[in-house]
Amino acid sequence: MAGLYTATLVSPALLLVGIQWFSLGSDQLALGLLGATGGLLTAVVAWWVTGHGGIVAWFNSTWLAILIPAIGVLPIFAYFIDVVLYLGFSISTLQAETTAHLIGTAGFVLGMAASCLGGVLVYMARRRLVDATIDNGTVSSEWTAGWSRRDRFKLVVSTLITVVVLIGLSIWQLGSWGVITSAIGFVSVVGVSAFVSERTYRVTPAGLELRNESKWLASRRIIPWSQFEGFSVTGDSVVLHRRLPNIDVRFSRRGIATEEAVITDLEQHLHNRNHTTN
Repeated sequence: MAGLYTATLVSPALLLVGIQWFSLGSDQLALGLLGATGGLLTAVVAWWVTGHGGIVAWFNSTWLAILIPAIGVLPIFAYFIDVVLYLGFSISTLQAETTAHLIGTAGFVLGMAASCLGGVLVYMARRRLVDATIDNGTVSSEWTAGWSRRDRFKLVVSTLITVVVLIGLSIWQLGSWGVITSAIGFVSVVGVSAFVSERTYRVTPAGLELRNESKWLASRRIIPWSQFEGFSVTGDSVVLHRRLPNIDVRFSRRGIATEEAVITDLEQHLHNRNHTTN
């Protein structure tokens, strides 16, 4: 999967350089070279990853998990003008489309594919890491909860305001590019909604496991205890504090059926900053 992800991102750029360098003008040859380059990159990266199993742990980072799918957006921006020109020339026949425009269009499509593949890659790597780290027999506490209603409301409202302002500015300043920015803003709102939704937490000796389950997919990740700086209990939430730029882990106290047992388990691994029992 890592090889295919890399190939979808890098192959069009390499081929565009080759087209300019060698003045290629055959669409069939260019598409064949695109496929060959992608196949070679897939094989090389897959071989390298196989020999470096420790790379799986990298995907446990929140920011890397966001960055990998997001990188696929870059080709969408970079090749957007090629798509417009290729379609425009093909429909109007005023000017023959070039091989570079064809590969740019392919790069645009592959960029969207790379975003999807990046998400799948993160999902597979995290699941593999959890399966290798956690023994179900060592789980001391398990519960399912989401953010408290107050925290959820504040985050969603602030995100909506930020996205609406950015979309307005982008459409005003960027014109047609603002449409793409609007789509990214919509995805951000959906992502925030998923971020604050209910998930299952499990306390293990290796760390805190987080599991998101849906009808079609069940994602898992583990956060080592060393990444936390302690935890606190407020009137409606439990907050596990993390060093910046990581985001704190929080969940509503309402979702915990055995709150005292969970707090006791957390205290075995983390410093309790402030324990209130409102």
